[in-house]
Amino acid sequence: MPIKLLLLALCLLFNTAFSQTNIEEKVNNLNDIINPITTVNPEDNFDDIYFLKTSLKNATVIGIGESTHGTAVYNTYRQRLIRFLVQEMDYKAIIDEGDILAAEIIDAYINNQTDSLELIGNIQPVVTNKKELDWLRAYNKNKPENERVHIYGMEVRGFYSIINRIKDYHQFTPADNVVLKKFTSNVGVGYKNLAKADFENIKSIAEKLSADCNDPRCKTYLPLLNQQIDFAYRQRFGRGGFNVRDGYMFKNTKAIVANSYQNKAIVLAHNGHVQKTKFGKMRSLGYLLNNFYKDKYFVIATDFGAGGVTVFDERSKDYQSKYFDAVKDSKAVEYYFQQCKYPNFILDIADARSNPKTKFLVAERTKMLRNMGAMGTVIDWPIRLADNYDMIVFFRNTDMK
Repeated sequence: MPIKLLLLALCLLFNTAFSQTNIEEKVNNLNDIINPITTVNPEDNFDDIYFLKTSLKNATVIGIGESTHGTAVYNTYRQRLIRFLVQEMDYKAIIDEGDILAAEIIDAYINNQTDSLELIGNIQPVVTNKKELDWLRAYNKNKPENERVHIYGMEVRGFYSIINRIKDYHQFTPADNVVLKKFTSNVGVGYKNLAKADFENIKSIAEKLSADCNDPRCKTYLPLLNQQIDFAYRQRFGRGGFNVRDGYMFKNTKAIVANSYQNKAIVLAHNGHVQKTKFGKMRSLGYLLNNFYKDKYFVIATDFGAGGVTVFDERSKDYQSKYFDAVKDSKAVEYYFQQCKYPNFILDIADARSNPKTKFLVAERTKMLRNMGAMGTVIDWPIRLADNYDMIVFFRNTDMK
């Protein structure tokens, strides 16, 4: 018996040592192909990312994703990438996973048409970093229109903004205003205090608007109201809200790209929205963009190992800080990334896929355990990185000084 126990212990020890050696070998192979991030400061030169000019030369629509909407270092580094794309690659359109009406105010600000950044209905898109907006404002100053950068939203969020915008040019009847008031007030998460009759009433109002849609503004904003009615109804009474939402974001994004300088644009959204395959069984924005633009669509995802993230707490209805320890699951990509020699780096998926020693990490299904929703819920569906992203920007720890 003691001999059997000894042999078992030796076997376990051998397997552990072999496994550790195998992990170290995989990490060392990654070390050979990753590109170190030497600075996250948008003000610094572009020496460490200048290779992107070659990587992105055939792209026209660049998706910059984030694994969470509450990671400060992502916001800082995104500014750096945007400045590079604007200054070095002549991108003029920034399309944000945010409210179209709020983005109009931000665009007016960066184009020196207003000094106010008060956002409609307190709805804030992703691009609300004042320092970066001031940089874009200074960049645009004294430039002719065709050389200016513009910021766009890709969806309507809620009824408040879009209804009030339509009221700017259309006089509703008192009866219509009674209906609209219910939609512009606090309708709650999922529009739970709205009945089917309420939606029938607002659809009727939209139909009347359509019959008298002569104002150019009507042709812009009425379709957006109809999008919001459709999405809200499905959220309240049906299924498929994700498909509907991303379908409309795709439709709006495609229209913006078609009217942008050289049909080029930067698309800012969650990793799950910009990824190239379906999000589970759902048709993501990125899935639709990839099918339409094909090899002109390029995706840069972001990821991290450990650190603090701001998430929305459903109970308190407020934002809170949540800390995530280093990933310990060897089936997750972050497990290997956080052991690499550079704390922060960029992985070119094409380089990893073409290397037999690193292909396993991007060609096989793996978890990304720092992909999470607004409430901090981890999305642990395994995905093939090579099918979804062209590059991954990784930060070992989000709590960077």
